[in-house]
Amino acid sequence: MIAENLEQLAENLRKVTGMTRLLGTGDEIIPLSQEEVELLLKLGKEEQLVAMSTGIIENDQVRILTGPLQGMEGYIRKINRHKRKAWVSIEMFGRSVDMEVGLEIVKKV
Repeated sequence: MIAENLEQLAENLRKVTGMTRLLGTGDEIIPLSQEEVELLLKLGKEEQLVAMSTGIIENDQVRILTGPLQGMEGYIRKINRHKRKAWVSIEMFGRSVDMEVGLEIVKKV
């Protein structure tokens, strides 16, 4: 009976918008740690939507001026200035997870 309830719970959670990728850890449901909850709230706020960040490039270093990526420069792995996207690598679910987010570079110094 418990396994049946867990399977139904997992199936219902997969249908929730925005949960599919977070649950992409296999078949196992893993609870979020407090640090992961805080990171997700910092990135997506209550709306669960990561807003666009803006930044500049100084001496081949990215400096984020505004947005949810502010203070997370060390996590940025790749930037596509033309598509206004950045890929960040953060620790979640006990492993490194890559996320694609909006980043507009407004100036290169």
